[in-house]
Amino acid sequence: MMQQVINMEEYSKVLAKYVVNLRYEDLKDEVIEKAKMHLLDSLGNILGACEMPWSRIVIDVVKQIKGEPQATVMGVEGKYPTIMAALANGTMAHGIDADDSGARPSWAHPGSCIIPAVYAAAESEKVSGKELITALVAGYEINCRVDSSVYPGLRDRGFHATGVVGTIGAAVAAGKIFSLKEEQMGNAFGLAGIQAAGLDEWLTSGDMSKRLHAGKAAMNGVLAVLLAQKGYTGPSTVFEGKYGLLATHADNYDLSRLTEGLGTEYKIMGCKFKPYACCHELCPPISLALKAQKEHGIKPEDIEKIRIGLNHITAENQLKVAETPLHAQNHAAVAVAIALVEGKVFMKEFFECYNDPRVIELGKKTEVYIDPEIDKVFPTKIGTRLEIITKDNHYNIFEEDKQPIPPSFIKEKFRALASSQLPGENMEKLIHTIDALENLESIAGLSEFFP
Repeated sequence: MMQQVINMEEYSKVLAKYVVNLRYEDLKDEVIEKAKMHLLDSLGNILGACEMPWSRIVIDVVKQIKGEPQATVMGVEGKYPTIMAALANGTMAHGIDADDSGARPSWAHPGSCIIPAVYAAAESEKVSGKELITALVAGYEINCRVDSSVYPGLRDRGFHATGVVGTIGAAVAAGKIFSLKEEQMGNAFGLAGIQAAGLDEWLTSGDMSKRLHAGKAAMNGVLAVLLAQKGYTGPSTVFEGKYGLLATHADNYDLSRLTEGLGTEYKIMGCKFKPYACCHELCPPISLALKAQKEHGIKPEDIEKIRIGLNHITAENQLKVAETPLHAQNHAAVAVAIALVEGKVFMKEFFECYNDPRVIELGKKTEVYIDPEIDKVFPTKIGTRLEIITKDNHYNIFEEDKQPIPPSFIKEKFRALASSQLPGENMEKLIHTIDALENLESIAGLSEFFP
């Protein structure tokens, strides 16, 4: 039935109809609980990045521009225009690389684009907790669908999925908060699509630009909504058109993924949390390395060689010595070396230890390669093969797929990241409020816990 509708209507119209008609009452309890965990996780990531240099630069620019006081910039006193709060919070949400990842086969980080946009819009419009949850779920749904439709073609072209598809997800979530009608939402899709951007060249240079991708996606998504609300039009064939988002950004894409199962499943349920502040595909080899070290008492100085087998996308990142923290967060040889030298890793180790001589030495002993068995089932499964060869032993470990992160860990992660910005009492009140977010009459009840 849905296929027949698609043959008659543009994809933007089908998706707009879904988003506009989605109600809180449609959501299952598990979907609501998962949405609240993603909100808490993103807020922790924002607060954990407040003092990073790239965050302070963007915050300084936002302060300089000023404007109507509408929404919170986390960790900063006062209120700022909705669009600028989305920019600052989005940059911070992606600022330490601890943000969530999309439902397979999507590759982007939806939370760092969607939640800054939806939160700023929610503050501006003074909506309820239920409305925020519904908009958040809608944003994740469409974000993951667009992401999946261009994966892996978009990455193969050198685009950063977070910045590109995150603009769409941010527009959906903010548009839901602003109560856009179907035609307006369709225009918001088009206006978001023409702004979708993000280059992966940061993988080589290790510069700050990656952090800005999420901030700009959040900002551009809100801008698309504000324009559409006023009657500004965008291309209705933004997805399937000859010069649309998919054709221009990927050699290979699958339009069916935009709508397959729409209304019968929720993509947010397949989205993943990170235990470490690094590329999500590096979390499994780090976990395996730390587990082996703990079980066998492996000392870094005894290691003669490390071999890490991964999928072909992650194995592209071949640096053995990092020049910046971003290199350390995205290249397996460096990340695993840091974990083994420090005996633990969460966030600060990537920023403080990447140039430790012991890390450099161990990174040079590491081989990262494409494992055929792992690559064959990727991205349905994210496997890892790890070999650690010491003077006396050869440890060979295989993990078929990434392990899920329990909700209890997300709360501990939030406490660890937010502690530098919020008093302990405020942290616990914020956690408790998000636990019961559906009972909140106004989002202002959340914002009062921030400076």
